[in-house]
Amino acid sequence: MNPPVPPRVPLHPQAPGENREAARPVSPDAQAPPPGTPGPASPSAASGEAAARQDTGPGTAGAREILAAVAQAVAPDRIDSQLSLLNRCAEHDDVDLVVGPVLGAVVDAALRAALLTSGLVDPTTGGAAWRALDGLPAAPAPGLGELSYDPATRRLRMARGTVLDLGPAARAWAAEQVVAAAEHDRPGTAVLHRAGDALAVAGPGDDAAVLLERELRAETGLGAAAWARLLVGGRRGVAVVEGPEHAVVNPVTGAAVRSPWRRVVVVADRAVEAQAYARAAHLLGSEAPPWVAACGAAGRFAPSSAASHAAASSSAPEAASPPARPGTRR
Repeated sequence: MNPPVPPRVPLHPQAPGENREAARPVSPDAQAPPPGTPGPASPSAASGEAAARQDTGPGTAGAREILAAVAQAVAPDRIDSQLSLLNRCAEHDDVDLVVGPVLGAVVDAALRAALLTSGLVDPTTGGAAWRALDGLPAAPAPGLGELSYDPATRRLRMARGTVLDLGPAARAWAAEQVVAAAEHDRPGTAVLHRAGDALAVAGPGDDAAVLLERELRAETGLGAAAWARLLVGGRRGVAVVEGPEHAVVNPVTGAAVRSPWRRVVVVADRAVEAQAYARAAHLLGSEAPPWVAACGAAGRFAPSSAASHAAASSSAPEAASPPARPGTRR
């Protein structure tokens, strides 16, 4: 089956029940926190956000401020971060409040990733990922129907029982913001920033390709010429997602994904898109290469040694088909 090509415009699902009485969490709307206050307590945050704290790219003051804000927003060890409070409040009741600018931007990026992948990449999989890591029975993620965000007002609604995992979106968004700040300071100069499994580049394509070769040669083996070909068409976002080292779960079943890919490298217009496609590729299995190409991105897929034969046969590891639409469950 050929998965559908996802839409390429942002979408923000409506709140699933406007008559639902909202919870009254700590620090409500009137006290919106400054940039960088929010942060999730989630599996991928714990495994990937340390890399986001390391400025491997431009060293401008603006970049340092962005990284500090994002680190504070996604630090899993901050029990007072806004997203940690949200997730704890959602254990007992619905949540409805105005969030800070950084958390709002990351939620917006996460919802865009969900839309681009027809719901395969789902920010409501935080609880499912924790269960998978703890070896507990799988349980489906609540789905996008239990989450609503209005970027104009920064109002976020979460249904009871929803646990957000914004680590991947936060890393990709951080890389984009750091590179944008550096490009503003030094226009025409090639710059690169890496935040964990997400990278963003700017500047002339050939120069940007050299930076990618230096950063990723040990992981991908790609030379500057290969990167230059992948960057054609204005692509400036890269993701390198390793299968065994990431808690990727199927949002429909809540089970950990057994991917046939040891590593997926995707180059897309932006880092948020590249990472969304790369993570979805692990769920799609053998269907991933044509799907990524149909999305307008470029992908390199390294099969795992255990699945190299299965991936080429009808007995390939189970691949997830995209839900009929974001937020639905079969």
